[in-house]
Amino acid sequence: MDSRKVASELIELSGGTSNIKNVTHCSTRLRFIIKDKSAVEVEAIKKCEGVLGVVFTTDELQMVFGKNVILVYTEASKIYEAAGNKADGVVPDEAPAKKSGKAEKKSAKTIANNVVGFVSASVTPLIPGLVSGGMLKVFLLLATLAYPAFKDASAYTLLSQLANVPFYFMPVFVAYGVAKKLGSTPLYAMSVAAALVYPDFISMLKEGPVTIFMLPVTKVSYSSTLLPALLIGIFACYCEKFLTKIIPGILRTVLVGAGTMILTYIAGVVVLGPLGDLVGGIVVKFFLWASATFGPVAIALLASAMPWLVMTGMHHAVTPFMVQAFADPGYDVFFRPSYILHNMAEGGACLGVALRTKNPEFRAECLSLAFGCIVAGVTEPALYGVNLPLKRPMLGIMAGTAVGGIIAGVLGATAYVYGYSTILALPIFQQTMWAMAIAIVAAIVVSALVTASLGFEDRPVKAQK
Repeated sequence: MDSRKVASELIELSGGTSNIKNVTHCSTRLRFIIKDKSAVEVEAIKKCEGVLGVVFTTDELQMVFGKNVILVYTEASKIYEAAGNKADGVVPDEAPAKKSGKAEKKSAKTIANNVVGFVSASVTPLIPGLVSGGMLKVFLLLATLAYPAFKDASAYTLLSQLANVPFYFMPVFVAYGVAKKLGSTPLYAMSVAAALVYPDFISMLKEGPVTIFMLPVTKVSYSSTLLPALLIGIFACYCEKFLTKIIPGILRTVLVGAGTMILTYIAGVVVLGPLGDLVGGIVVKFFLWASATFGPVAIALLASAMPWLVMTGMHHAVTPFMVQAFADPGYDVFFRPSYILHNMAEGGACLGVALRTKNPEFRAECLSLAFGCIVAGVTEPALYGVNLPLKRPMLGIMAGTAVGGIIAGVLGATAYVYGYSTILALPIFQQTMWAMAIAIVAAIVVSALVTASLGFEDRPVKAQK
């Protein structure tokens, strides 16, 4: 694949560099933040070489490339930056119009999609760091199991500190993602978020009541939290825009930045931070309550819904709450098991297709994709390339995740470290690793058998020549 040519075509079909606010990527998707959705030729983009699928939520155009995403992103970012465009962050709203009841329902749906899209885009830059930190913790755990004395070495201590950084300083990274999404100056929101985990600030809260301009500062531990920084990033953006409008041009360089940081900091420590911490805690406790009340059924339902959430890009919307769970109460019995079981079932469905197909080249492709799902934790190529087009394997995936979810819930599989959704992340379940291993095997086997038994429209051998 000519990555440069593909990137150029994608940008052109997206309305050109002038219609793109930002270019970024996750582990499998190239992402464009779009100004005018009507200028994007979605159907033509789907036909571009290497594109496995397209998801267009709110203003974020997501193009699934799987393993080739970094190659295409590198070329796309070069083209975008060469054009000298800067994201203005704001698309003018259309004039409001009277709507019927049906239109109002659609508007409510649009608002919900906008919220999910915003959270997803803001969290995406953070995910590689969380995954890397989590997997480093896994490697350190395995190292200490193989060589217990390593835990007393300075190398272990230093690497443990490195693994904790993406989690401890999460508010700073989240603030960056929000600022990039909204088109504001990242350093303002990042500085305020960093102040929340500043050692002296933490010490002050421990010593006694703290006020700022006679306003009470709530005692909250902000390390490893996400929602407070999300609210702070939004406030900083609109504060910066407001100050830019009212401060004379000659003074903007001096006063806008300082004013934004001061006002955002006051709002953050008095209202926004405590509010975000409260909401995040309530949502996590709700999911934990659902898991405790409905038991394995709750895990099975979320795991079964995962392929559809991935298709719409909404799977990142639950990331804030999964991260919050590791911060408080310190473990996850709901989200990470569901994520892993979905990946295993995607791989199992590909194995089922490989068992049933009579096309040797297609069989080899399915086996490769199954390996990618189970070992590498990358499902989009399998989802968009095999399971979704063939339709019936999707039923196998849902069956496998449901069975795996029930087993994981019954046996008490619990993740204690934020890891990647792959079979290699089993050590994050520590003493319940055996329970998750049984659930994984069940998910793979059930999804493979159901897919193979249901059958599908096989690819003819001639189509592969």
